[in-house]
Amino acid sequence: MNPSLPVSKAPAWSAELGDFIASVNWSMDGRWLVAAGSAGPLWRLSAASGAREDEWSGHEGGTFGAVTSPREARVASVGQDGLLKLWIPGTPQPVASLSMGASWVEQVAWSPEGTLLAAAAGRRVRIVGGDGVPKVDLDPLPSTVTAVAWARDGKDLLLTSYGGVHRWDAVSRTLREPLPWKTSLISVAMSPDRRWIVAGTQEQSIQIWEMPYRPGEELAMSGYPAKVRHLAWHYSSRYLATDGGTEAMVWDCAGRGPAGTTPRILQGHSGRITALAYQRAGHLLATGGEEGEVLLWNAGKSSTAVHRLPLGAPISSLAWNHDDTALAIGTRTGLVAMASAPG
Repeated sequence: MNPSLPVSKAPAWSAELGDFIASVNWSMDGRWLVAAGSAGPLWRLSAASGAREDEWSGHEGGTFGAVTSPREARVASVGQDGLLKLWIPGTPQPVASLSMGASWVEQVAWSPEGTLLAAAAGRRVRIVGGDGVPKVDLDPLPSTVTAVAWARDGKDLLLTSYGGVHRWDAVSRTLREPLPWKTSLISVAMSPDRRWIVAGTQEQSIQIWEMPYRPGEELAMSGYPAKVRHLAWHYSSRYLATDGGTEAMVWDCAGRGPAGTTPRILQGHSGRITALAYQRAGHLLATGGEEGEVLLWNAGKSSTAVHRLPLGAPISSLAWNHDDTALAIGTRTGLVAMASAPG
């Protein structure tokens, strides 16, 4: 802990669920959130109090994550049973259960408008409707899919594997030419203005492509102490936040871009950063660390945290609600907490 940082108030509430929290996600209306336990179960919690409103069995063998629809009261989850499941509040059993044809399913993401759902298992990616009905099965990628992310406008689905970033055009429903890079990529995100695509690599660096892609003009930012597993864009597309050690780095991508520039370095965590989340339409960046603290930053203006939330357990997941007024926090020890955004 850095004693010079301001100490926040305690979270509005916390709930002990007794399992590593693989993910936390908010409902569209902000009235509840869903926490996925890595051992299998899913919990739907009241946003007002943290009380359990539903407890679902999740996935036999373990759950990798659960995501909430941005359109309706519906939750999608994936896990080690090879299934993609859909859940509706108040219903004890999944309303849809779809085999992905593999022994486990690691990646799942709703499109921004909530009409499509992408799930990845091994080299396969399947696009289904919000009701769980299959729409498109993509041709197998050259190697295992390691990350799945939609563009903010929903026009592109980004997929990483060894050798590059693959882009599925949601309008024409075709795969575009990949963005090549001869290494294993483990995270991916497109800037909201569609100018930049960035990916974290196994070699403790990030790779950046400017759109439209021109071979030979890729950017590589290396020298990270650890692998860059988390990426977060400011809504303006100007700032890109990355983990990769005990410090968060924030790159300024305005003007001619980040090439040849020095990032703003955010120091405050004593443990490795394990989660990042920018507000959807605000300036606050939340970072969570292995030491059990969440720090809030206005990284475009200052390298000093503006708020500190001590949770006492390593942070595993962070998520802002849709109007940026509250932050959900999950930990490796099974604690889920909700904190109000500072004024």
